[in-house]
Amino acid sequence: MIRPHDERVKQVAIGAGILIGLMTVFCGLLLSWRLLPGILGEWIGTMLGIMSTPFFLEGSFLLLGLFIVISLNIWHRRKDGDELVYLEQVTGPDVPKNLPDQAKWAIYRDEPLATISPTAVELAEGACEIGDYPTATECLASLSEGELKQPAVLEIRLKLAKASGRSDLASELENEIKSRQSRPI
Repeated sequence: MIRPHDERVKQVAIGAGILIGLMTVFCGLLLSWRLLPGILGEWIGTMLGIMSTPFFLEGSFLLLGLFIVISLNIWHRRKDGDELVYLEQVTGPDVPKNLPDQAKWAIYRDEPLATISPTAVELAEGACEIGDYPTATECLASLSEGELKQPAVLEIRLKLAKASGRSDLASELENEIKSRQSRPI
């Protein structure tokens, strides 16, 4: 039988390891401090005596536990990185009513790029690339007469004319593109 990976098992094992290690060190020091030579043995004996008196015992374990928790938290943050994330939500009247809640938001570790409104030419080019010819036509209709004569717009118009089956307009646009290319700048 395959057991699924559970993060809690790892956390409990780390906590139990820390407690067993502290218990071993504390009990080892209690049993062997008299065997340590000189001032080190006297100092450890005095510290163990102070730590094991009422109120100091609880306080010392409280400080030790707090130190362990803060150390583990610092280690965890360095390992996994900052918890700061950017949340982007989909709102507005065009959101379908049957869209599940989890599909209405996305979480990003890196800050999303600033939103830039595309120009009508860029919208027309994108719509033409994905085959949305009515939207491409609407975007081109919003352009002025001078903008419609730009080389990039002429290419979009040519592609749109070929896709819609207007060969007469396509040949006219091809001639205009060729004449613009042959002219010196």
